[in-house]
Amino acid sequence: MPRALRRARGEVTAVTNWPAARFCWRLTFIGIASLGLLLPFIAPRRAVGQIKSNLSSSVTSESMTHVWVARDRGLFKKYGLDMQFILMPRNPLAIAALLAGEIDAAIVGPGHLVNAGLSGADVIGIANFNQKLDFRLNTRPEIKKPEDLHGKRIAISGPGSTSHLVTMLSLQGLSVDPIQSKIAFLTIPGTEMNRRLALESGSVDATTLRGAMGDLYANKGYTLLYNLKAAGVTLPQNMLVTTRRTAATKPAVIEGYLKATIEAIAMISDPANKELVSRLLASNLRLSNPADVEESYQAVISNYERAPHTTLEGMKRLQKLLIQLNPKIAEVRVESLIDNSFMNKLESSGFIQSLYKKN
Repeated sequence: MPRALRRARGEVTAVTNWPAARFCWRLTFIGIASLGLLLPFIAPRRAVGQIKSNLSSSVTSESMTHVWVARDRGLFKKYGLDMQFILMPRNPLAIAALLAGEIDAAIVGPGHLVNAGLSGADVIGIANFNQKLDFRLNTRPEIKKPEDLHGKRIAISGPGSTSHLVTMLSLQGLSVDPIQSKIAFLTIPGTEMNRRLALESGSVDATTLRGAMGDLYANKGYTLLYNLKAAGVTLPQNMLVTTRRTAATKPAVIEGYLKATIEAIAMISDPANKELVSRLLASNLRLSNPADVEESYQAVISNYERAPHTTLEGMKRLQKLLIQLNPKIAEVRVESLIDNSFMNKLESSGFIQSLYKKN
């Protein structure tokens, strides 16, 4: 078990005040293991030649389907990785763990990558799995129109998180100024499920939910106030990130993660694997209604990028949005946060093309 994960006292310190735009990289994980937020590190004896590696994310929505498929089908092992997945309660903890050398890669919202860049942290984006914003702004049933958001509370997972950014985009689409409308953004740490529970309990009045989950809540009576997918909005999201140090010293690990997840994306897009993908969606999203599983499946198969490059244009679009939250973000050279060398290698070698020959 990594050193930081063995510490039994102290606390994780990460600045959550977005205007400060600074992470405090001192990492201790108080009680996380005891709370069950980290998956067990005990694993079967790994095969000869496999590299032990830790991958982390705080995402639990259907956008993690490529990881679920890769793990279920043994694709990480196929590409030489004895991978242990760690579910972090918040993205900043994953960034901190990267910098501490406790994990090799993480899947995080790109806003956290830009924020880390502002602090001069040694973090880079290797791949961007999703560009299409398949999100819905769902509200309590009594909220029927944009004007009803006045003075209301909207849950986000953290300042600058993907849920925060897509909420801002939704409000822009509704022509709602959050300041004039006195909207309060409330941080509900953890996964999307926590925000869903807050919405159900009435602790918050609205939140953004991904894809089929947003449609499912609309069917339950929670108003679907804005549909980002229908609006055709795109933005970088769910990126595979690592440090320059790890990319330089463990290139086989980073390439293994990319090959495993990209092959999983190819499997997801193949109709022959519908039963497999549907089973994993039902299990991981706790869906029991076949209609909900089908809706989630349809959302997933069209949401991934086959060749998940991180584009400079997309990152600059993201930067403009983040500047509204913190003007200092303008100082970040977003091109320095991107490393497409691994993706370029896989594409030029024909690896990605070979996965789709039969499709």
